[in-house]
Formats: sequence, C-alpha cells, structure tokens
Amino acid sequence: MHHRLTELAEYADATRAELLDAAATIPADRFTERPAPGRWSAAELLEHLSRVESGCARVIAKRAAGAREAGIGAERNDSSMLGALDGRRVTDRSRKLTAPEIVAPAGGFTRQGALDAITASRAELRRAIADADGLALGEVHHTHVVLGELDLYQWILFVAQHEQRHLLQLREIAEQLGSARP
Repeated sequence: MHHRLTELAEYADATRAELLDAAATIPADRFTERPAPGRWSAAELLEHLSRVESGCARVIAKRAAGAREAGIGAERNDSSMLGALDGRRVTDRSRKLTAPEIVAPAGGFTRQGALDAITASRAELRRAIADADGLALGEVHHTHVVLGELDLYQWILFVAQHEQRHLLQLREIAEQLGSARP
C-alpha cells in the first residue's frame, strides 16, 4: 500500500482504538442513555460515526473507481497528509455543528449494535482505501458539505479527525454517566 494511505489508515486505526477504549468505560446498562436532554447517547454517537464513515467510504470508492476508469496516474508524492486539514477546525468542538439528516442517528441501536455498526463501517473504509491504492488521490476531488472541496486523502483524514472530535464527546458522556472503570 502507498505510504500516504498506510499513514492515514494507521492514524484512523489509532483514533478508533482510543474511541473503543472510551466506549468501554461507559456502563453497559447506560450505553443507550442520553446524559442530558438534547445530547446523544453513546450508542447514538457511534451510530452517527458509522453513518459518516460509510458515506465517506462510498465517496472514496466511487471517486477512485471513476479516476481509475479515466486513467489517472499513480501517486508520485510521498509527503505526509496528516496536516492536510489543518485550519479546517474538524476537531474543534467549540464550533457547534448540526449533523445533516443523512448522518444523524436514528436511534434504536443497542450497545452491541452500535459497536457492530462502527466495525462494519471501518471494513467499508478499508475496502475503499485498498481499492484506491496506486492512484494519485491528491488529484481526485469531491465536495464535502461543510469543508468544501477535498481530495480523497483528505476524505480519509476527515474520517479520523471527525472521530477524534466525537472521541472527546464520548469521554464527556462517560464522565457524565459514570465510568465503568475504577
């Protein structure tokens, strides 16, 4: 796999590991409980993350397939992409955002259902990344509803940074509901 994709996948996986660790601190019997009116439960938060990740995986897969059909060349740049969204404030929770309906949680997930959903969405993202390998993804763009035009590397980075944003929220939920760990 190309260095850029490996770097982004490892970053996303490290963020996911932190997210799962935070989720494990929430008492199982309180996982679907909202910590306050108008706030998401841990299950709803994970449902949202799975919807966003699945959507991003579909964008990456579709755009990469189109680029491959169009004959886009191989990636020649090996520089890091980890700072590619600097200035976009993806992880800044002081900026309140409302999730679009398509990625807002519908509710009804159990703890296990929410964990299964983020496992499935990560598998979709991994497939999309693997299928895009070998292409100059910095030349393939798609417009994000909030962030504007992003290349496909930035879409992968967005998944991880969006998850980091919500990792902080999940830790807040754990604190508000009482951590299951001593």
